[in-house]
Amino acid sequence: MGISIWQFIFLLILLPLAFLPTIIALKKNHPHKIPIILVNIFGGLLWGLGWLVAIVWCFIVPNENSTNVSSNNASEIETLFALLEKGALTQEEFDSKKRALLER
Repeated sequence: MGISIWQFIFLLILLPLAFLPTIIALKKNHPHKIPIILVNIFGGLLWGLGWLVAIVWCFIVPNENSTNVSSNNASEIETLFALLEKGALTQEEFDSKKRALLER
């Protein structure tokens, strides 16, 4: 009573398909690869709902530039404001540099 060749081929195809979100997240070096793997494994036990969530999530990559730019802009504006208060910048210079930072 061993495993037939067809069962072996079926498992060979089904196993990578079951872990496809994990494989994609690892290959793409997704920033949320650990949660994707956990959702894929444990959520896959819930009638495939976790697999569906994980497969969609592995293709959605967050835009980290927007959060980094906004925090960098805020710190640069604070620096410019300190220079304005010290008299190193005029109000016009401060306003133009601030506007240029906010338009990025």
